[in-house]
Amino acid sequence: MTHPVEIFLLALAFGLTLGIAIVTVKGFGLIKIGWLNFARLKELEKQKRDSKDPAKQEALQAVVQHCQQLRAQWILQEPDLRIVERTQHLAEEIASVYHPQSSNPLAEVRLGALLEAFLELKNRIVAFSELKGVRTFTQFRLRHVRYLSRAWQKKEQWQQSRMGQAVARHKLAALFQWVYLLIRFLDLTFWMFKMLGYIVHDVVLKILLIRWYLTVGELTLRMYADRAGESDLDADELLSELGAIPDAEISSELPTGAREIADASRKALLFNMSSVQWNQVKEIYFDLVMDIAGHYYPSAEEPLYEVKLYHLMMGISRLSDQVASIRHQPVLNKLLKIRVSHILLAKDAMDFLRESELGVWLKKYPVGRFMKYSRLLYQTVQKKHPGVLFKDFALFAVKEAAKRWLYIYLHDKIAVEANHAYKASLPAP
Repeated sequence: MTHPVEIFLLALAFGLTLGIAIVTVKGFGLIKIGWLNFARLKELEKQKRDSKDPAKQEALQAVVQHCQQLRAQWILQEPDLRIVERTQHLAEEIASVYHPQSSNPLAEVRLGALLEAFLELKNRIVAFSELKGVRTFTQFRLRHVRYLSRAWQKKEQWQQSRMGQAVARHKLAALFQWVYLLIRFLDLTFWMFKMLGYIVHDVVLKILLIRWYLTVGELTLRMYADRAGESDLDADELLSELGAIPDAEISSELPTGAREIADASRKALLFNMSSVQWNQVKEIYFDLVMDIAGHYYPSAEEPLYEVKLYHLMMGISRLSDQVASIRHQPVLNKLLKIRVSHILLAKDAMDFLRESELGVWLKKYPVGRFMKYSRLLYQTVQKKHPGVLFKDFALFAVKEAAKRWLYIYLHDKIAVEANHAYKASLPAP
């Protein structure tokens, strides 16, 4: 007579085999990406060994090590889900290799190279998102992966506890497992298959994260390895073209609730008379996404994790395309060979403007239109303060104006894509 436990194990083995076969057929694209990840890592390791450039060797090592650490994990941990932070950390590692003396290595990239990298990023995301099975197997929320990582963390905490160590020492775990199996036969079956779904999600995300870090690492290495010089800029020519750049307006695509959130967030950039720094802007962007996520998922513990992976990927792809399109603006096109660090440079000119009678005049107008008034400011300063270094001031005006316009432009595009991703992730009515 066949034991019920043997029947259960046979049924489970058959179910797992069938599941693996279905996943293999339907998820061929993901399996292909996983294989490409493995092959690409081997290729990067070979490039590192063959390269004669110490900087390139160190940069390649950073990329390989970052991806290998991710591959070595059985289950993704919560820190692995902080994708923005880990991406920035990898980019900073590579940038600091090529610019070790810089206080802000990431800003030492030329604007043109940065925009080209965004265009390439968009193309690569679109390419692998169209592979067979990718769309199907990325229709899950980041919350599902976090749920599994927390369950895995609790398991490890149990193993390290006194009780867990005692069970392992006396080899009682196997006995408890069989007792639990006999008592909770149906319930165990349900939970095993439920957790199997989470495990599949975890594997899918790990494959795509490795692909993401490989792509970001290679593009970052290409950007910072390019040491081409900067071209001289004619301040008057640049100032004359500032008026051609259209005022950035909040997209009409945003529904009322999200539009109110974006408008309130935008004012922090529009009505700031100081030279806005990147750390401030990054916090504004993060709070914007958090508030939009909370608008669509008000009862969620952490709304940020409610987005589905597929919609997140497509949002990043569209945002990258929008960033890359900036290079078509005539005045910004002339700044393509300028390093981002020079665009971010504020000097003391904003303090001068804020404390002078010009600052009082400027406050009457939307600061978001700073570009429109840069030439007028330059001409006014030229008349009233003949001792000012006109070219330096003019270039500052261009760079500060371009920076402010870029920050607002990115803010509005992030608002649109965040709204699209979280709205599309809502459960079907």
